[in-house]
Amino acid sequence: MENSRKTLHQTADEINIMFVTARDRLDTLKIKYQSLIVNGENQDGLYSKERYAYSKEYVYFTPYDDGHCEVWASGHIPVGKAERHKIRQFEYLCPDLKTIYRQNDFIATVYLTTFDSIVMGYPYADIHAYMEHGLDLTKAWVAYRAAAGGENPNRRTLWVQPYIDAVGRGYVTSVITPVYNGGILEGTLGVDITIDTIVRRFKALSEKNRMIVTSETLPVSVNNNSAGILQIKGLEKYNYLRKAPENKIISSSLKMSKNPRNEIQRIAEWIQSDDAETVLSVSGSMFRFYKVLIPEVKWFLIEFVKD
Repeated sequence: MENSRKTLHQTADEINIMFVTARDRLDTLKIKYQSLIVNGENQDGLYSKERYAYSKEYVYFTPYDDGHCEVWASGHIPVGKAERHKIRQFEYLCPDLKTIYRQNDFIATVYLTTFDSIVMGYPYADIHAYMEHGLDLTKAWVAYRAAAGGENPNRRTLWVQPYIDAVGRGYVTSVITPVYNGGILEGTLGVDITIDTIVRRFKALSEKNRMIVTSETLPVSVNNNSAGILQIKGLEKYNYLRKAPENKIISSSLKMSKNPRNEIQRIAEWIQSDDAETVLSVSGSMFRFYKVLIPEVKWFLIEFVKD
């Protein structure tokens, strides 16, 4: 039991380091973005203007992958000379987006979204193939809403609880930060990490009876052993690969606290308590539960054994 708990703590620390690294990379990128907003007026871009095209619906975008970042301006605010200049100005972020992605194999995508519905990201995802022209990204994307305005009055870098990714990557969690020019929100920067990547990256999650659960009792990852005993599923068990214009918030009905079974609700109550350990009944057997905090995202790594 002692060795198992040691492994649990080590795995929680490793997962936490991954999340902290993502936040650090984003905060460094934010400094450059802020500098471009203030000092980038005379920048003329890094790449040929020929990489961009207008669609018949007046979307301004990169129609093919040229190895640099993808750009898609929805046309929610008409894309004229000023908007094109802004895109050229922000091209100086593209090498940084690419470097962050390539040097951190747990990152699914890194991106910028502006208040006027321009998105710049790496790697290329062929956004134009499924995004709706005229889309207001500030309302359609979960991560933007979390970072913007009244949702984040202290203008913090923060983690967004798992949601369904519009790009078809399944369930993701994001670290997101707003970027202001004085009192005006210019846009947000974000890094996405898929739940599938977290599960595959940490082998210890597949061993014994282990699961990751958010502080709001959403089961993020539940291995086969745990799923068999508790009869609940983690997000990695849900198949969602369809691309869509909007991100989708996960239904609160998936939270353990909303489960119709009393024994799962009792586990949820313990998860939200200050107790690191408890003994609870599941399907007529007594189990000892133990949890370790993953502090960066306020999730818990949990293991349980028959008592």
